[in-house]
Amino acid sequence: MKKFLLKLLVVLSLGILAGSVLAAPVMGVLTPQVAEAADTPPAPPNTPSRAGWSFNLLLTWLITNGITSQPADANFVEGTSAKIDFASTYDKKVWLLDTNDVTGVTTQIYRNGAWSAYSAAPTIVKKAPTANITMDLGSNLPVGTYYFQFTVNYNGGIRNAYSERIKVTIVPAPEDAVSIRPVPHRSVIFWGESTDIDANLLPENSTSVVTWTPPAANMGSLAVTTGLVTRFASTLIDANATDERLNNDNGLPATIGATATNTVRPGTVNGSTQVIVGGLVKQDAIAGRSFSYTPAALDGITFPQGMTPSYQWTVYNANRQKVTTSAVLNNPSFSWSSVVKPPVSDRYYLQLNIILKGSGNTVTWRSNMAPLVVSTPASQLIAVPNLRFMNYVDGVFRTPTIADFYQASGVTLRYSPLTTQVGKGTYDGNNTGFLAVQTVGQNWNLSVQASGFTHQLSGLSLPTNPTLTLAVPLANGGSQVVSVPTGDAAAPVTVLANQTTNYSGNLNSATTLQVPQTSFMLTGNYQSNLTWTLTQAP
Repeated sequence: MKKFLLKLLVVLSLGILAGSVLAAPVMGVLTPQVAEAADTPPAPPNTPSRAGWSFNLLLTWLITNGITSQPADANFVEGTSAKIDFASTYDKKVWLLDTNDVTGVTTQIYRNGAWSAYSAAPTIVKKAPTANITMDLGSNLPVGTYYFQFTVNYNGGIRNAYSERIKVTIVPAPEDAVSIRPVPHRSVIFWGESTDIDANLLPENSTSVVTWTPPAANMGSLAVTTGLVTRFASTLIDANATDERLNNDNGLPATIGATATNTVRPGTVNGSTQVIVGGLVKQDAIAGRSFSYTPAALDGITFPQGMTPSYQWTVYNANRQKVTTSAVLNNPSFSWSSVVKPPVSDRYYLQLNIILKGSGNTVTWRSNMAPLVVSTPASQLIAVPNLRFMNYVDGVFRTPTIADFYQASGVTLRYSPLTTQVGKGTYDGNNTGFLAVQTVGQNWNLSVQASGFTHQLSGLSLPTNPTLTLAVPLANGGSQVVSVPTGDAAAPVTVLANQTTNYSGNLNSATTLQVPQTSFMLTGNYQSNLTWTLTQAP
């Protein structure tokens, strides 16, 4: 059974048809606004190391050394003790060559335009797999802004880990916070991934103590609950587990609160932020066409020290059951050369595992299951022409006379494009003979039906019914001749049948209108309406 898609009425005329001008769409230009960056802080003396990690296997810690919770920017009042907290991997030394023991921390300071060593006393609290480190910068720094980098030494410096650069501001007196607007470094992450969150106090030199409120326990945890920066670690979900937390189309929000406690005018200011845990968002595709998707959450992603990522996509049907497809599943980008119509409902679900392998250890970060909604749009009739017919004598087009129609055999008129209208070949009812259909691979048929001719001014019908002959161009360079009767009772005639690809072509002067001998004619234009119908097989 065929499905009705579209009908378009255009004009078939005898005589000169005045052309209308279609205005081309006007497209605006979007100009981005440029924001100037603030002064750039100095580069750290050593490139910061990637995050360390630990994994318990059979009561033994597998560790790649590194800082697991970075130090954060801080503001202190002049004359008070300035202490910076952070954390590192750690395990007790068992063998001579073990390198997991934290044996010291050194400090570099940037002041007066240069980096130099700085004497800061470390306090290291060790409990495998973590060493909690507090660096006491003392109370003698004068008012000003300083930058620091810390180096964690493992087993006497056999291996080192370098922290991120931090800014420490010494102010002459306590400064209350006016607002607190936490901002995550990465607003969208995968399950198992972590991200830092800045308190974003105003003014920036506020000395108010910031306290963090962790999200729901099933979402993850915070590395620290006080300070200008915390680190949110989302829950690590087993690589093979069926977990309800993954069943969120665009990920699951983790809400983290922050409170700044003021001392000059006692009170608090509050703020919060959200980190979306999941990494994928809803996508749309068209059946029969190619589709690719690179999650935005992969932009700027950082993997733990010593870990190498690989990627594994899984496709599910609408019931969240695994299905087999021809899609490429082992790249960061999901790609499918020809999307197949879903077996259930109108969608699939996509899920990505990022498999991180280190020395003897494998960790999997997981995405949510995001819908891939597949549509099957109908073919479209893009353009159909108006047709103007004139007499063709001695190689010249001319307007037929009444005498031409009195001939015993009548008169055969040729299609004559309206040359004064240029560049309008893509519009419906165009005057350049342009015929076009756009499809996505479905079988389609195109038919046309011609009404009887009527005089444009008087409305009188032409007493005879001419026959329209269309010369329809084909992809092989030839043309197909289609005879179309005219008349109010004339039936539709198929012009193109069982087509599966896009079609476009321009009718030429081989398209004719044969008008039988007609005993009564009026001067002027006679017009017939053409109804083009595009149908599609299910």
